[in-house]
Amino acid sequence: MVPSHMGEWRPEGWAFLASAVLQLGLAVGLVLRPRRWMAALALLSSIAFIASWWVTRYAGMPFGPSEHYLEDPGTVDITCVVLEAAAIAVAAVTLLRPRLSAGWKAPVLVFASLIPLAAIIAGTLAVASPAAAGHAHTAGAAHGKDDLGLWKLSNGHHHAITNNALDPVTQAELDRQMAITREVAAEYPTVASAEAAGYRKAGPYSPGLGAHYTKTGGNELNPDGIVDDEDLRHPLSIIYDGNEPDSAVAGFMYYSISPVEPAGFAGSNDAWHTHSNVCIKALPDGSVDSPFGADLPASEQMCQDVGGMLLKATQWMVHVWTAPGYDNVKAGVFAEVNPALACSDGTYSRLDPTEWAQNLVNVCSSKAPGEPRYPV
Repeated sequence: MVPSHMGEWRPEGWAFLASAVLQLGLAVGLVLRPRRWMAALALLSSIAFIASWWVTRYAGMPFGPSEHYLEDPGTVDITCVVLEAAAIAVAAVTLLRPRLSAGWKAPVLVFASLIPLAAIIAGTLAVASPAAAGHAHTAGAAHGKDDLGLWKLSNGHHHAITNNALDPVTQAELDRQMAITREVAAEYPTVASAEAAGYRKAGPYSPGLGAHYTKTGGNELNPDGIVDDEDLRHPLSIIYDGNEPDSAVAGFMYYSISPVEPAGFAGSNDAWHTHSNVCIKALPDGSVDSPFGADLPASEQMCQDVGGMLLKATQWMVHVWTAPGYDNVKAGVFAEVNPALACSDGTYSRLDPTEWAQNLVNVCSSKAPGEPRYPV
């Protein structure tokens, strides 16, 4: 979990790494040269880790980019909590009943090795589960580290993204809904056509996510969270493969101001997400820009520097990839990111967040000659 959390917020990544080093160090120490202080530290640290887990799931982090956001329990973290609870129980026995553990010699330890073996198997199964791919707030695309940086990309707070088979009736309804989105793609094939209809650029071009052009209205905001045919024809954002007038449509981002997660599309594969600490800026024509997009947790200072206001949390949104040429997504039509939206050099490498304020059009770290680097 360290890389995905490190990519979202460095202190959180270091905290995950420190906890791993501590737990592994105690494991080695307790096997090679057990001491009471090691058992005590294992007990206290496990209590602290479980308490931290409870806060993130049921109270919300009191600080950081995910302030007040409630995570959903998943396979990985529940497995960790169970194993940490077991560690607390064993450590408590060794501390409160030292005579019981004093006789733990080789034969007993060989038998007891079944317990850590079971823990290793459980942990391996948890990390290999689909939930691991979407565990972090802005979890990576889980394509492996040899894919030119695609695995580092992320898109908001969401449940694990699935692509489950649907029953024939549900699949037929989803196909009908997707057919309408393709009609919308044909209606707004380029950036120029979207701007003529009132859509405005909201953030830079970002690999995997493209360039979002946004318009807010009654249908675009979808208060009831049910995606009907009229809502389908009014996405909040139309996604393009660039910011030029002739840049082609790649997909859509549908939105809902529903107080609970939207019923959304037919089936169970549309994993709606939210974002935290998004910089927004009101424009003279009444539209709203998001200078850094939604996937960079902005700071108050960053937002002030571009004349914006920091929005602590957005409401619900989901990407839909149905535009011709961008609809062949292995993770499904509701995938977190789209591999077809790469940088000009074919990679998915983004500039360091400290450079985004000077590159509000395109945040790819490598750009072709003539691609804009500075705000326009």
